Amino acid sequence: METKLQRKKKRNLLLSIIYRLNKLISFVTHRQKLRLFLDLEWIFDRLVHEESELVFQPLEHPIRNHSLEFIKRRVGGRSVVCDIGCKYGHISYLLAQVSGEVVAIDCDRSAIDIAKRTYMKSNLTFIHSEAFSYLMELKKNFDAVILSHVLEHLENPEEFINRLKDHFRLIYIEVPDFDKTYLNAYRLRMGNDLIYSDSDHLVEFNRDELLELLNRCMLSIVETEYRFGVQRIWCMPISDKQIAL
Repeated sequence: METKLQRKKKRNLLLSIIYRLNKLISFVTHRQKLRLFLDLEWIFDRLVHEESELVFQPLEHPIRNHSLEFIKRRVGGRSVVCDIGCKYGHISYLLAQVSGEVVAIDCDRSAIDIAKRTYMKSNLTFIHSEAFSYLMELKKNFDAVILSHVLEHLENPEEFINRLKDHFRLIYIEVPDFDKTYLNAYRLRMGNDLIYSDSDHLVEFNRDELLELLNRCMLSIVETEYRFGVQRIWCMPISDKQIAL
């Protein structure tokens, strides 16, 4: 990715027009403008992400591929992986390219049906089920579980992790990063509604909140990454022996 910028920037016509309009609306207070611009930033950020899903193919989306690169650091050719909340199976299929076996689970039957039709691979299985029912019924050992954009949808993510953690050696968690910019801090001070990256999210964690949650669940952090608006964390359950020490 090219990051070096020229000292003299090209003129952006839209930016120039907006700056001029901003000066013209002098009857609006700076506080009112700040609140307005914070909301506009949120709206356009959301629109950009939605359009990106239409421009990039599902398996070629930049954010999804960055996630895969981070996940691949801990799973290899023989790893048996469970992808909980797999939705349409994009990550599941990418994982199947680099893992020994992937079992992908979702409680949304229509999403699972689409995943089955879209991605077919001998080491990839899609299951329509509630995660804990499946884990209780099937006595299967997994090396890792993938929780990609799952926790923010749950009423009680702590209870979910505590019920889940003993079934896996490694746990991958990916959630939106509430601390991705300083703008949320402005929103808190200005009394604006806090942003969410999806309308059905019940919580979006700042970095301290997520680490505190994992600590309460007795998970040790193996590796973290904070890039491109998401938190990516590999963690593992702390054994009784480790607790005693």
